[in-house]
Amino acid sequence: MKQEYDAIFTTEIATIGIQLEGAQLIKLDYLTRRKSKKPTSKQAQNIRDKIEKYLDAKSKVKDLKIDVKLNVTPFQRKVLKQLALIPYGKTKTYGEIAKKLKTAPRAVGNACRNNPVPIIIPCHRVISANGMGGYSGATDGVMMDVKSQLLKLEGVL
Repeated sequence: MKQEYDAIFTTEIATIGIQLEGAQLIKLDYLTRRKSKKPTSKQAQNIRDKIEKYLDAKSKVKDLKIDVKLNVTPFQRKVLKQLALIPYGKTKTYGEIAKKLKTAPRAVGNACRNNPVPIIIPCHRVISANGMGGYSGATDGVMMDVKSQLLKLEGVL
């Protein structure tokens, strides 16, 4: 089944597809080999503009105030809530978040992997105790390059 996006756009870091339900963002995907698609609504245009400004290295935008609707499990919601509390330019380990939630680091990693709105809920700020960890289900390749670039943008690396 082909994903229907409300906008597709390319930034310095990645090509991004966004999907909305009404005015709320429900999905943000990193895409390969996709042509840009003009936003289908004013809300999609607004979200695209905010993400582009955030990802622009010359921009001073450090906070993405975007209304999201999360279709996730109660456990994922708890993890994502903790991720949203990690400030711009800071990181936490899977273990630190797991300890706070009284769960296992691997469970935190699984919730991060299934984050429907990366960047907006900053799972890139979660690292392993001895390295970068993973990003969007990958431990090498393009997705790790994206994580590295996001952390560089925030001055972490």
